[in-house]
Amino acid sequence: MNRLLSKDDVLALLDPDAVIEAVSGAFAAHSRGATDTPLRASVTAPGGTGVVLAMPCAIHDPAITGTKIVSVFPGNPGRGLPTVASVYILTDPVTGMPLAVMDGTALTAARTAAGSAVATRHLARPDARNLGIFGTGVQARAHVEMISRVRSLSRVFVSGRTVEKAEAFAKWVTAKFGLEASATASDITATADIIACCTTSSVPVIESARPGAHVNAVGAFTPETRELGTDLISRAQVYLDTRSGALSEAGDLLIPMHEGRFHPDRIVGEIGDIINGKSPGRPGLPDGAVTVYKSVGAAFLDAATARLILDRAEANGTGATFAFM
Repeated sequence: MNRLLSKDDVLALLDPDAVIEAVSGAFAAHSRGATDTPLRASVTAPGGTGVVLAMPCAIHDPAITGTKIVSVFPGNPGRGLPTVASVYILTDPVTGMPLAVMDGTALTAARTAAGSAVATRHLARPDARNLGIFGTGVQARAHVEMISRVRSLSRVFVSGRTVEKAEAFAKWVTAKFGLEASATASDITATADIIACCTTSSVPVIESARPGAHVNAVGAFTPETRELGTDLISRAQVYLDTRSGALSEAGDLLIPMHEGRFHPDRIVGEIGDIINGKSPGRPGLPDGAVTVYKSVGAAFLDAATARLILDRAEANGTGATFAFM
């Protein structure tokens, strides 16, 4: 039998701490060559209204296979629909038969923010207490949730597309986490100890960061878009989810490279390299170094999170079961 899991099912099954550890293990597996993670395939919708992406992956240890289908349609909010929608299909690594079909939107938010949390755990200063958030959507909310698991936060600054959205987000942070939070101008948000860029902006939302800060950039995923300015990237210690993905799709890196301001030799390593002891984390970096974690989305993070969700669903009896074939 196969299992069908709705968005509400997935949200109920997500354990933030467990997702962080599953994602950490997936980073390590990828960087030691224990995953098969091709670059995602994409097609543009008729009329150029959006893009549909396919992200297959196999993890060899533990054995997991699956594929995420993602659509990104920027005009959807005007239709009362989310910009991003996705579904995940988890398959049996031995037979290839479908095991589960689940909402991919909640899964994506959790695994992306968990990836930033793992990066923050290894790259932010141990005494980092202030979090700056660019963006007010689902990803921004997930980042507060996940990063608060790896650092003892005391204050959150938030910059959004509008002051009203930023103020509403700040009220949500205080209500949910009991943290002091406020809507701030972008130059104030950029002074935080830890920064998370979770926007759909095509141009930089941050140009610089304070000495010793750590920046997570997860919003831009095409060669033409970026959230980080060239000066920031050219001076930072840069880490990636995957080297192949970032050097193919990350405008945050590719645009400064075309400007002659950044070279791939400046990349310190993948996050998995830190976990595997092949690249230094924060204790091994110069005092005052600014670190950047750039993610364009890694399919092995989806696969590890989906397997975790299905295991919990089967243990709890969550979701509907059906015979696929």
